[in-house]
Parts: sequence; structure tokens; C-alpha cells
Amino acid sequence: MIADTSVDPGPLGGRLQEGDTAYVYRVRHLPLALGASLGAGAVSGLLGLGGGIIKVPVLNMFCGVPIRVAAATSAFMIGVTAAASVFVYFARGDVVLPIAAAVALGALPGSIAGARLAQRVETRALKIFMAAVLLVVGGRMALEAL
Repeated sequence: MIADTSVDPGPLGGRLQEGDTAYVYRVRHLPLALGASLGAGAVSGLLGLGGGIIKVPVLNMFCGVPIRVAAATSAFMIGVTAAASVFVYFARGDVVLPIAAAVALGALPGSIAGARLAQRVETRALKIFMAAVLLVVGGRMALEAL
């Protein structure tokens, strides 16, 4: 992140307010981010897990995207993918409407509460939480492989 807020963030960068401090960030290593997204999509399709466990760390650690922005970007990409594929699943009869309605009704207040909570949580705590989630997912996958 760049502390000088007068700097132009560029077409893929942005501005971020963390408490009282404003930052500017620029996306670095765009080919790496695109490759990681492609790999995340392949892993997601093969293993049935979300691609965010790959995209968020790559965007944050290697591409200079703040963790909150990386997580929001991943969630947006998941939403677009889900919206595009819901028609295929519905046509195949794979969507159980009462369950889908319950998930949709729970997602709205959950996302609002999550957004409010995320503003109060420090970045370091978010990174520790993300690392813990990755360890749990990795451990579960290892156990299922046995």
C-alpha cells in the first residue's frame, strides 16, 4: 500500500480507509493474479471447494491488494459465477427451492452483519482468521484423502 494518497492508483488500484488512515494500492503482478484465478477455478471444479482459498492469499501477498479488498473481490467473483450457473442447475432439477430460499434469506442479514463486523476487526486478525480457515480446509482435505 502507498501512504501518499495523492498518488493515482491506476486502472486496477484503489483507495482504502483503515480507521483514520487512508491508503492507495495498486495491483501488481496481474498475470500471476489471472493465473491464480484460473487455477482456483480448476481446483474449485475438481475438488468442490471455493476458489477464494487460493485467490485471496495470492491477491493479498503477491499482488498488493489489501486483505479486505481481496476478500470482497473473491466474494464478488463467486456471486457472478453462482448467478451465471444457477439456471443450469435449476434446469437439471438440482435446485431445491425451499432450501435455496432459506439460504437467500439468511445470506442477506449475514452479509450485512459481516460487512459491519469487518469494519471493526483489525487487518491482522482477519489474516490470522484466514490462515486458520486454510489450515482447517487443508486438514479436512487431507483426512478425506485417506
